[in-house]
Amino acid sequence: MMPSNKIDEHGFTLLEVLLALALLAIVGMSVLSMSGESVRNTPILQQRTLARLVADNQMTQLHLQKQWPTLSWQREEHQLAERQWFTRFRSVKTGDDDFRAIDVEVRMEEDEKSPVLATLRSYMVRQG
Repeated sequence: MMPSNKIDEHGFTLLEVLLALALLAIVGMSVLSMSGESVRNTPILQQRTLARLVADNQMTQLHLQKQWPTLSWQREEHQLAERQWFTRFRSVKTGDDDFRAIDVEVRMEEDEKSPVLATLRSYMVRQG
């Protein structure tokens, strides 16, 4: 019987290994970039979440007072999470005189040109 010249080779070539490493590096860089972006957005998301809580608290206060805010903007300051928050609110006429929309805006600065971090609209019915 003659020995076979055919060698059974198993495994990857150098080119296949390099290609797999290159793909792994590209995927790894993408994941690293996305996680870095997520970390950079965390403070902004925290500010907006707290601003929404301030807006919810302001709206709850307005509903508990059971009197309509004026049609012009009114301003208040609030303290939450060791920060100063500036809110403004007003009522907006609707087609029904006994029904009004209430708008609340929250900012981190008193200046009205600063960005609004949270807005909230609710509705109120005149009692009585």
